Amino acid sequence: MRYALVPLVALLFASVTRGQAVDIAVEQYGWMKATGTLPTEFNLLYPTLPPPRVQPASGRDRSSGDCNCWVEPDSTYALAMEPNDDNSSAQITLPFTFDLYGDLYTTCYVNNNGNVSFLLPHPTYSASGFPTPSFRMVAPFWADVDTRGAGTVKYKMTPNALYVNWIGVGYFSEKTDKLNTFQLIISDGTNTDVGIGSTVSFCYKEMEWTTGSASCTELPGGTTCSNAAGSYSCNDFDGSEPGFCGTPATVGANRGNAVDFVQFGRFNMPGTAYDGPFGYPDEVGWLSYKNFVFSTAVTSSNIAPVASGNSLCDTVRLCVGDPVSLNVDFLSPEQGQSTTANYVIFPPLTAPVTVVSNGPGNTTNLQLQFTPTVSDTGLYVITYTATDDGTPALTSTVSVVLHVAEVPTIPPVISGDSVVCRGGSVQLTASGDYPFYEWSNGRTGPSITVPPGTYTVAAGPMTCGLLSESFVVHEAAPPVPVIAGVLFNCGGEPTVLSTTEPYDDYAWSDGGTGPSISAGTGTYSVAVTNEWGCSATSAPVNVLIASAPTAFFSGDPHGEVFPGATVSYTDRSDGNGATIVSWSWDAGTLGGGSATTFTTTFDTPGIHPITLTVTTSEGCTHTYTYSQLVLPEEIILPNVFTPNDDGYNDALVFEGVQYYPNTSLQVLNRWGQEVYASSNYRNTWRPAKDIPDGTYYYILKLYNGKEYAGHVTLLR
Repeated sequence: MRYALVPLVALLFASVTRGQAVDIAVEQYGWMKATGTLPTEFNLLYPTLPPPRVQPASGRDRSSGDCNCWVEPDSTYALAMEPNDDNSSAQITLPFTFDLYGDLYTTCYVNNNGNVSFLLPHPTYSASGFPTPSFRMVAPFWADVDTRGAGTVKYKMTPNALYVNWIGVGYFSEKTDKLNTFQLIISDGTNTDVGIGSTVSFCYKEMEWTTGSASCTELPGGTTCSNAAGSYSCNDFDGSEPGFCGTPATVGANRGNAVDFVQFGRFNMPGTAYDGPFGYPDEVGWLSYKNFVFSTAVTSSNIAPVASGNSLCDTVRLCVGDPVSLNVDFLSPEQGQSTTANYVIFPPLTAPVTVVSNGPGNTTNLQLQFTPTVSDTGLYVITYTATDDGTPALTSTVSVVLHVAEVPTIPPVISGDSVVCRGGSVQLTASGDYPFYEWSNGRTGPSITVPPGTYTVAAGPMTCGLLSESFVVHEAAPPVPVIAGVLFNCGGEPTVLSTTEPYDDYAWSDGGTGPSISAGTGTYSVAVTNEWGCSATSAPVNVLIASAPTAFFSGDPHGEVFPGATVSYTDRSDGNGATIVSWSWDAGTLGGGSATTFTTTFDTPGIHPITLTVTTSEGCTHTYTYSQLVLPEEIILPNVFTPNDDGYNDALVFEGVQYYPNTSLQVLNRWGQEVYASSNYRNTWRPAKDIPDGTYYYILKLYNGKEYAGHVTLLR
């Protein structure tokens, strides 16, 4: 159900002077707006941004056949204002003169709430219908825009146009569940993006909301409304869906004299229904992806019908065999007027054309349906003509070129390398000899150079191509070579270096090309290539091949000593070209040291190992051990031994003889017969069982010539 409009009383800067108005800071304004406590006269104390410099004239040319009216903001755009609610830009000086129904302007303001105004900025968030004497503005979507939660307002100037883009903007208060994107261009009639002879272009992308919560109370019957799609609310405090109902948004232009204006509609509901500029409030989705181009350079309120539709490119490209539906809307901007539309195609198409039209009416839709045949291949001109019933009657004419092309029968096939190294690219080529190729990444031409990804190509006449199968370019992981091997060698021999994994090709820094190299002292790296042709270089490694030292020392006194003797040992090691930097002596329980000499006293007879370990400045070591012999002063002679295998006194033992080398022993029986002899006796003789008990005589001779003779008793 639709409701009649009850316009708000607008808050006008036009009625305010500095002497009467109350200054309101931005921090106070939002709360006062939400609670309905704004004073009648006030000045908003917003910071403003300086205007951008004038950019070169627009390079976009509608003769290219681009149907999209949207001019994408780029680096030439400037921010009109910081995120805000109801703010305006600083005054902008236009590099051209804009004609608003006979009033000429060279300055303007960009208002956050979806419009550009002249003479004064406007914070007014509840839109009025046109015409009205209170506002001088061009309004692509006058509503309660709030960019504090989402969206930006950007603009740029060229010598003949001002571009303003509201990009993904939310609504009061800081709502972002629905967003609107739309664009305004005003010009002096010479800008090709607007169209030669036209002064204003409205362009829309997705349009999702109409009303901020501060404009809810103006709707008769409460704050909710409904249509076939459901029940809605502009106020989000009652749990209903916000962003709709309340005071409608206004689309149009207004001179401010209550006479000269254009209005394309007022919107306060979701959906796509539309009953004309002056019927009930319409559904905002009807605006999505529409474009209105018109001229305000007239002095009469009688305006020719305005065309809108997605088939108004300079060239519409069609394919043989594809059903075509061309839609054009003609709006009568004046209330009560009615428009009739018709068309002519020259030369005539062979295919029959079905006309679907709901005119005449305040809004007339002309829809043409046909399916081009092979005999229709070529260029045609379709001329749309719309005439209103105003006084005088005015006519709008729009001519569009139709280019009908035949679809090829064989789809293109993509060829090229299917694997590419990380950071690299490959060339893909599409088969065939078609006049046009368009790739999935937006590039055109039979060949493209691409990184890893999935690609398709359509080939044929413009827009009538067949689509190829997908071609996947895989990314190959680069090799990560790591050098393995002994990097420090004290033997003086070269080491072997290799990589921890095998590769297809090797290039060592020393010139080697195999999987391993023999390396001496130096720094080495290797560049490798894997099976996919991807290359990488290892981190460098440092190899040190050092000579090992030879440890040695001498003792003073030299040779064997007796208990109580003190021996001083002196290092005699050879570094073999390196410098010995440390010494480590180890004599077990007798101690150790770290100097070049070591001195110790021996108290007990025996064999005492003395060890020296030396280390060079390169970290190589070597160890030498000398067995120090400490001889007993006397040999203890036995008088009896009992070789009965009881583990006690089983052998003939001369205590102390084990420390003497080359000690000879001869044992004789009482008849002088030799029963045992040894040239290096080690206290090990155990008589065989056939040797009877009794007294035996021995002669023990030490290596130094000392001799012991005596007898011993053998008892079992």
